Amino acid sequence: MAVTKSIRSIFPEAMPLPGAIIYNAIPARLLKEPERRIALDVIAKIESGNLVDLGSGTGYLSIEIAKRAPRLKVCGIDLSKAMVKIARRHARTTKNVQFEFCDAAELPFEDDSIDFIVSTGSLHHWRRPVQVLNECYRVLKDGNEAWIYDGCPDALEEEVGKLIKKYSPLRRWILRRLMAIHGFRKQEYESKIRNVLAQTKFKDSYEMEPKDFWMRIVAKKHK
Repeated sequence: MAVTKSIRSIFPEAMPLPGAIIYNAIPARLLKEPERRIALDVIAKIESGNLVDLGSGTGYLSIEIAKRAPRLKVCGIDLSKAMVKIARRHARTTKNVQFEFCDAAELPFEDDSIDFIVSTGSLHHWRRPVQVLNECYRVLKDGNEAWIYDGCPDALEEEVGKLIKKYSPLRRWILRRLMAIHGFRKQEYESKIRNVLAQTKFKDSYEMEPKDFWMRIVAKKHK
């Protein structure tokens, strides 16, 4: 299947109910500390305005950002109704966050209306990555950024080692599997992902950098 249509065809784009329950029980918990770090990076960049979390899953990152930045209006979107339901349950006591069932390739926001976009562990699920990124470009305000994180098990071996030491042997094993399966290796980012980005409106205004076991794509909308 062409990369412009799908990057990782083995994964469903929308997580079915059984998968959402399993994800909420195990992987989501393992990823809390890495996502907490991302939340801190995000609020160091922006503390007010409208923020969208693409592929928000069970909601931890969106909620963590909303709690730490009460002047932000956070909207998490996901193509899985099961994930949205779980996220809404988690967010009952957080007023400045909401979760909606939505296709990231067809965002329900006005042009130039969003101050910041973040996404973690979602890129490898996208069936229409070029359309998703172009939608990000459309809804972002001029000069603002989208931060797209996805797994990169060989990103920074030293940092990965420090991170894994925090977990029990079982959690360490599961985390290693998550790193290897959910995302791409460095070589794939340099080939497949750059090929995707070259077809988008961000083609001349993005950077890729390793962060822990993620690869972070910082894509900026031209002024």
